[in-house]
Amino acid sequence: MTQTMYDLIWNQADRTPDAVAMMDDIADRQLTYRELVDELDTIAAGFAARGIGVGDRVGTCLSNIWEHGLAVLALTRLGAVPALINPRLKPDDVAKLIELAEMKAAIVMPDPALAEAVANILPDGAPVFTAGTAAGPAEDFAACRADPSALPKPELGREDPAIIFYTSGTTGLPKAVVLAHRTTEPRIMWLATQGSVLHGPHTRAVGFMPLAHAIGFYGVFLVTLAFGGMYQAVSNFDPAAVVDLIEDRQLTYAFAAPTLYYALSKAPNYDPAKMRTMELVLYGGSTIREDLIAHMAETWENVTIRHIYGTTETMCSAYNPDPIKDGKLDHVALRPGYFTRLRVIKMGGEPDDVVGPGEEGELLVAANEDTIFTEYLGRPDATAEKKRDGWVWIGDVVTLDERGYFTLSGRVDDMIKSGGENIHPADVESVLLSHPQVEDGTVIGLPDEQWGQIVVGCVVSDDPPSAAELDAHFKASSLAGFMRPKGYYFCDEVPRNPGNGNVLRRLLREAAQPAREGGDGGWQAIG
Repeated sequence: MTQTMYDLIWNQADRTPDAVAMMDDIADRQLTYRELVDELDTIAAGFAARGIGVGDRVGTCLSNIWEHGLAVLALTRLGAVPALINPRLKPDDVAKLIELAEMKAAIVMPDPALAEAVANILPDGAPVFTAGTAAGPAEDFAACRADPSALPKPELGREDPAIIFYTSGTTGLPKAVVLAHRTTEPRIMWLATQGSVLHGPHTRAVGFMPLAHAIGFYGVFLVTLAFGGMYQAVSNFDPAAVVDLIEDRQLTYAFAAPTLYYALSKAPNYDPAKMRTMELVLYGGSTIREDLIAHMAETWENVTIRHIYGTTETMCSAYNPDPIKDGKLDHVALRPGYFTRLRVIKMGGEPDDVVGPGEEGELLVAANEDTIFTEYLGRPDATAEKKRDGWVWIGDVVTLDERGYFTLSGRVDDMIKSGGENIHPADVESVLLSHPQVEDGTVIGLPDEQWGQIVVGCVVSDDPPSAAELDAHFKASSLAGFMRPKGYYFCDEVPRNPGNGNVLRRLLREAAQPAREGGDGGWQAIG
């Protein structure tokens, strides 16, 4: 029998009906598991009364508000397919995604412009809801309720679509990643096998990672409820408010992108003592600063920290159960996870062109595991490019060791080719970020007539060092000379994807190149 997301919650309600399942950070609201299931049934009946049923795609464009999680689970109760859209997208882009996916309804933030754009693109008479209050042509989501006594239980198959997430969309509109019902249980069970999230009420999760991201949804929200814990909704990420919430409600578990943990550590009210209840912290989605993870390991006195590696399409592919050794970040111990098989092949090669220990290559993930996505909706070309010859082509460059573990070097597309050498931004970034005056930074490649590309350090600092000072810092490091930046671009911020924290290097290249050509004050060259 296929277990849906709703089924997992219903099972837990049968086990612990009176345990607290969810708490809100805005209003004084909480639900026990029994109350949660009753609420989901009532909302699902409200959707059904408005014509939403099995297989219908329904867009959600919401922050981590209380209503978001309820709406998604209620839709799965009907066999409908929620499509979780990043609420930071512009209204026109949200409308385009809804049109491309041929959605039958939508639930959005109470923004009249967004509600109008969505209503105009949906079929005539299709329901549009706004959460919190009515806005524009939309109905208040609070009114989406009906008597669930006659609500049927749909029969759903393993390959029937369960939910849709969206890629980061760094090069255009995000792609819709379709996940079947077969993916639901393994996408939370690996959190036990690799993340050490155990079943029981001791898990009190802080939900500040976006639900529209696979980490926030599976890695925090769904696993907490399916495993009998308590999920604390965090409607908008305010680092100072989250610090107080962790202390006040004695939260124990978090899984998020490293940039969010960094923001917590820089909150004006931050004190490591306020983190004393945190027992398990997982991070993934992007690299973590060495000074940050060392600080967390040393001062969050009761915490275990683990690194999780994966993608929206594959979920968890590898992990490092002990990323800190002797106070330093251990880059070398990512190992395959239980629900996956990995292969490392020669760059530009075929699946049989495997590399040996010590060699660098491209990482592939077996496409026949239950965690793997079905397709990019409406994009057979992109699906065929991503899934081929029985493997998912991740696009990451790694170095294999004799144990079958690997070191993550960077993205295939991010590699900088300078003077005939291949340079991974992450190798340079670790040195750049270790400079005491660099608050944030990253590395990009810019075209150059002499070198093909040059390495450029992008620096955020209230007290910026000069390019010469930065160059001296690099010369004093162990980094090879050919990898040192030949120029620096000083900027106000490093643009990142709001979901996973990945750097949007394209935007930096588009800003740094004109500054270099025009002699802008934000550009400084070396030599």
